[in-house]
Amino acid sequence: MARDFFDELSDRITRTTKDLGKKAGQLYETQKIRSKISSEEQMVQKLKADIGNVIFEKYKEGAELDEALKGFCEEIQQHLDIITGYRDSAAELKGQKICPACGRHVDRSVSFCPFCGSVCPTPQPETETAEGDVIDSETEEIVAEAENEAEKAEETAAEAENEAEEAEATVEAENETEETTE
Repeated sequence: MARDFFDELSDRITRTTKDLGKKAGQLYETQKIRSKISSEEQMVQKLKADIGNVIFEKYKEGAELDEALKGFCEEIQQHLDIITGYRDSAAELKGQKICPACGRHVDRSVSFCPFCGSVCPTPQPETETAEGDVIDSETEEIVAEAENEAEKAEETAAEAENEAEEAEATVEAENETEETTE
């Protein structure tokens, strides 16, 4: 009787161990699949970003783009212009300027970049705004242009959103019409 108890216990432990091993294997395989899915999703995001970069390069080259894409590109450009203004301001605080060719920080007094040899014009003198901020006239122009571009981009984005909503409503109406005729 005690022997039957221990044999049965041994069989249960063996089955439980096999079941746990099987479940661990399933969990491991599931995690591998999730990892593969994540890897593929990251690749899709990278490819989408690459598509955007190609479109933006075409925009910079002056290619004709769809209005919605053009609006996004204009918005990107205004953010890049703002970043350039910030970088110029940061360099100015350090007594430096940024080489327009290679983008490296150089001493404000140099006329040519010591890294790439390009001409490095010295920025125009600074002016003070009504809020007491000090900015140079070039940065002021960039900010004004960026604000105008931002307004245009917002208008274009709103138009694109309206067009998308209208297209979606049209598709829904067509689907409803098809459903009722079937």
